[in-house]
Amino acid sequence: IMFGYANDETEDCMPLTHSMATRLGKKLTDVRKSGLLWWLRPDGKTQVTIEYLQKADGSVEPRKIHTVVISTQHAEPLKATRTKECAGYTGPEMTAPSMTDMNTLIIEEVVKKTLEEIKLKSGQPALSLFGEHTHLYINPSGKFIIGGP
Repeated sequence: IMFGYANDETEDCMPLTHSMATRLGKKLTDVRKSGLLWWLRPDGKTQVTIEYLQKADGSVEPRKIHTVVISTQHAEPLKATRTKECAGYTGPEMTAPSMTDMNTLIIEEVVKKTLEEIKLKSGQPALSLFGEHTHLYINPSGKFIIGGP
């Protein structure tokens, strides 16, 4: 069974929420594997909710990003060290940041950079839909140290 549809919300003809959620997950993988956010671990999930304006002709236009949820596995805050977390790492020793700092880094390095890369039909980056009105939930259940299978 297959389901889905194409539209003109994004350059890749995918629904904006799908494109955002998929690319956020990919960016989490990229920053983990590159070592930028070395304390991330592989398990995670994303969810994006967009608020739309319905036009008189029935078409809809994205107005703002209402909610972004990212739950991602990570090393023990303020305890885990890079030499123990990253096999083969030989650089200077580092300790995983606090949960607050982890969340800030995820917002800056994952959320905002991903939204800057996604182009809307208008040519504007999806980041133009992000703002003070956007509800951000990064690891809303708290620490996520033990992941799935």
